[in-house]
Amino acid sequence: MPIRLLGDAVLRRRARDIVEQLGWASTYDAEYVALTQLQADALVTLDAKLARSVKGIVETASIDALL
Repeated sequence: MPIRLLGDAVLRRRARDIVEQLGWASTYDAEYVALTQLQADALVTLDAKLARSVKGIVETASIDALL
């Protein structure tokens, strides 16, 4: 399985871009979204509000998708 290592600076920069794009006050959720985006993965969350807010930015999935 290929592994891609990301530097902290890349992740922080992408998280700041997401914060600006979505108008969020902090990078807390944006860091998860940025990591998901940079890894070309899907964000698995139980937070329906978060899933709605990142629609079109990253693919989202429910916890059931992991089972």
